[in-house]
Amino acid sequence: MVVRLKYYIMIVIFILCVILLGLLSKKNKEAIIIDKEHSYFHDFKIYNGKVYMYCTITLENITDNNLSFSIFAESYKDKANGLITNERMKGYEWEIDEKTRDMKVTDKKIFFINRKQKISELKIVFIGEHGSGRLKMKSRGYPLP
Repeated sequence: MVVRLKYYIMIVIFILCVILLGLLSKKNKEAIIIDKEHSYFHDFKIYNGKVYMYCTITLENITDNNLSFSIFAESYKDKANGLITNERMKGYEWEIDEKTRDMKVTDKKIFFINRKQKISELKIVFIGEHGSGRLKMKSRGYPLP
């Protein structure tokens, strides 16, 4: 069940990132591509009224322009189940705290990618307000391929 949950969340986040990154481009010729084979979901945590969804994403700028962007994810099912209060979550960079070995959120929420550059293993945490509902594993559907 936990594997299905992680797989579902990863798919939703990747699809929405692709859509949102495409919409953030200034021209149709500009694009940032997510390398799905080298991107993955780590874990999610509920802490102090917030839900944290940790991912590692590999991006590639296939344009001739330097780009700045923000990353968002949307999860309508998590809102419907009460896990989060708003389906739209903003992405921030995260890192491993050297002392505690825990995942730590940084303040970085705007990212830059140079022209024709590939960024490997960009660590992103999507943060949303925790809803009033409890997460029921059996209530989450298996993602469609």
